[in-house]
Amino acid sequence: MSEINWDNVKFRASSWGNLLALPKDAEDKKAGKLGLSTQKELLKIYRLLKYDWDEDDITTPAMEKGTIVQPESILMYSKVAGQLFTENTEHLENEWFKGTPDVYLGASIRTATQVDDMKNSFILSSFTDKTVEKVTLEQKCQLNVYYSLTGASGGNIVHTLVSLPPEMFKKECDRLLWKMSNNGEIATEYAPEYLYEVEKLKKKYIYDQYPEEERVFIQPVERDEELIQKMKDRVPLLRNWLKEYDEQTTNRNKNIKS
Repeated sequence: MSEINWDNVKFRASSWGNLLALPKDAEDKKAGKLGLSTQKELLKIYRLLKYDWDEDDITTPAMEKGTIVQPESILMYSKVAGQLFTENTEHLENEWFKGTPDVYLGASIRTATQVDDMKNSFILSSFTDKTVEKVTLEQKCQLNVYYSLTGASGGNIVHTLVSLPPEMFKKECDRLLWKMSNNGEIATEYAPEYLYEVEKLKKKYIYDQYPEEERVFIQPVERDEELIQKMKDRVPLLRNWLKEYDEQTTNRNKNIKS
C-alpha cells in the first residue's frame, strides 16, 4: 500500500456541509475541536483513501433514474430557462477542492460563467416537496466549491421532474405482474386487474402530460467569497486531523506486549 500524503488531500464539493459542522458541546466548540459530523465525514474520506472502501458506492432506483434522465432533464431545463446548458463530465481540482459540476454556461467548464447542480426527482411528491424547502448549507457549500473550481459568478440548484425511463417502468410492471401472479390474483398480463394496476403505475411514474415549466424548480445560489475562504481556511485543519488519525491507527497496537 502506497503512503498517503495527507497534506495534499483535496475535499470534494459534496462533503463540505458536514466538514463545516461545529461541535454541539460548548467546551469543544470553544477549544476549536471538530464536530462529530465533521469527524465522521473525515472518516469516510479516510476509508476511501486508505482502504479504497467507499460506502457511497451504491445505486438506488432514484439514483439510477437520475443518471439515465440527466440529458432529458438538462434539455427541459434549457427550454424553460431559454438558454442552452451544456452537460459537464470533467472532474475539476484546485489546491483545496475537487468536484464535477453538472451543467454550465460558457465556452468550457473551466471558463464557465454559471454552473448548476441538477437534482432529478424520483416521483412527484419528492419534487413538489422541494418547492417549499430552502437551500441547505450543504448545497451552498457544494455550489460555491464549483464556483471556486470554475470561476463562475453564480448558479442554481435545479430540481426537475421527468418520467421514469421506459426500461425502469418495464421493471416496475414486471415486478407487479410477478407479485400478482404469485398471489393467485391473475393468470396473464392481459388480465383486467393487472392492466388496471399498470394504469396506476403510469399515474405514479409518468409525467409527460404536465407542462414542462411546472416540472422545473430553480433555486439560485449566490457566489459567497466569505464562505469560499472559510472552507479554504479549514482545509489545513482537516488534513491535520486525517494525518493524526492515521498515525494513531498505525501505532494503535505497537506497545501491546505479548
